[in-house]
Amino acid sequence: MKLIIAMAFIIAACSNNESLDLNYGGNSEGAMETNDMVSVPFAKQSSPTSEPELYSPDISLKLIRSGGINFQSETLEKDYEQIKGMLGSFNAYLENENQNNDNYRKSYNLSIRVPSEKYDSLLNAISKIAYRVESKYSNVDDVTERYYDLQSRIENKKELEKRYREILSKANQIKDILEIERNLNEVRSDIEMMEGQFNYLSKQIKFSSLQVQFYEELPYELNTPKKKGFWVRIFNALDNGWQLFLSVLVGLVTIWPLFLAGGIIFILVMTLRKRNG
Repeated sequence: MKLIIAMAFIIAACSNNESLDLNYGGNSEGAMETNDMVSVPFAKQSSPTSEPELYSPDISLKLIRSGGINFQSETLEKDYEQIKGMLGSFNAYLENENQNNDNYRKSYNLSIRVPSEKYDSLLNAISKIAYRVESKYSNVDDVTERYYDLQSRIENKKELEKRYREILSKANQIKDILEIERNLNEVRSDIEMMEGQFNYLSKQIKFSSLQVQFYEELPYELNTPKKKGFWVRIFNALDNGWQLFLSVLVGLVTIWPLFLAGGIIFILVMTLRKRNG
């Protein structure tokens, strides 16, 4: 971890020296002021760790934990309400939920966010209310290097932004001012983008993701045609037969021109046979 911090400060020093090597022509006094600013040793600059709300000087392991559980429930709605009721005691919250129903089963799919230190406790609590656990899994992703690398890059960019602003306050040529402001906008855009990534990564580290899927099987007599009684099935069969008869009758009526044409042909054939006979 110390090696990571040392490398971060070396990169910051190199980045600042390269990025601030601007050529301000046409004003020797402005150029001298600029060169004076660039030559300030990095060690004498203000510390970028003056923003405790975003950064911490301590280096610790940064892990993203995620997992899930899939189980069968005896009483779906009861288990659903029980899971929702226990979230508050774990400082967890329901991020997303889906409910599915068909002829064979009804189910819930819940996406829960829980503080990393309470992830195991919540997973075990949900496991205890399951009627039959079918699967349970957990994953751990080590993002320590990515976390501190992103943190160092933000610190470097903020220090670079500060140096640009100091130079801008002493520049008096329009061309120099426009060039510095363009660089400032680019640096500010980079900072905002990296801060968004850093905040998202921090949220993933702080709050683990837990997928909870559970279902209830519907009784056999409720999800098959056999749920109907004998006489109800007889009545349905008669009704289906009658509907079939009507469909055939309608089909025959639909092709009445063919019957008419066939009758005319039959009459002509019989007439010709009588004349020839």
